[in-house]
Amino acid sequence: MPTVRLERSGKFGPVGVVDTASARRFTIGGVLQGASLLRPPANSVPGVAARGPGPVIETRYQLAWLLAGQRHPSGRGVMLGLGGGCGAVGLLHEFPGLSLDAVEADPAMSAMAREFHPLVAHYERAGRLCIHIADATAYLSRANCGYDFALADVTVNADSLPIAGSEALVRAVVRAAPEAWLRVFGSFPDGEVHPILDSFATAGRPVDWLLSPVSPTVPIPRPRDWVLASGVSELPMPGGHVPFARMGPAIDPIRTAYRKLIRTALPGPQSRGAGG
Repeated sequence: MPTVRLERSGKFGPVGVVDTASARRFTIGGVLQGASLLRPPANSVPGVAARGPGPVIETRYQLAWLLAGQRHPSGRGVMLGLGGGCGAVGLLHEFPGLSLDAVEADPAMSAMAREFHPLVAHYERAGRLCIHIADATAYLSRANCGYDFALADVTVNADSLPIAGSEALVRAVVRAAPEAWLRVFGSFPDGEVHPILDSFATAGRPVDWLLSPVSPTVPIPRPRDWVLASGVSELPMPGGHVPFARMGPAIDPIRTAYRKLIRTALPGPQSRGAGG
């Protein structure tokens, strides 16, 4: 049976932490915001004594952040929406030369991440993760950017797509970094994803790729998680990085899901049109 570790009021709804038999999951209003496997645990990472979930990302769409790491293994990124910190710690664990600024609008969410994901505090102490409590658009508009890539996980459901796809936010993301990876939830080709695609095109940075962790046998128009990649002319080779390579065969399903993200990626609408 799942064990509820936390239920607390947050800016966008109740925030929660639930442990299943295999993972710790972080939620807003019951909507998943990230999950990390409980094994291998946090104290399997050198320098970490605290118990808790380790660096292996269970959330399939967050595995796309590792693609940005493959492209910029010693780079500097900005993450909009920290959630439970699962995507951030997985990325930082995999690429020791990389650093992240995480922008989180809800202080309850960042407090939850620090309290229930010990690797968040570990990477803060190491100086590789810096958390800013701020609105994403406002932060990017005033920050001295110079980031190599931007990751955005600001969409919790289809109702918030107009906010995530606002031209102001997309322009700020495009200004902040030459490469962006944005998670959304909706339908494609005839559905909620189009406003965000249009916003990137208007900002002069059309979406190059659409990646989905859902099996390609599921009909495309069905609502699902998508990761939209902009400023990414080529995706990394599937075999170019083995996620969590030293952590044994038990996490092979995670590695398979990572390869699937790349192999089943769809070219952006403009690319498909150009290809005829």
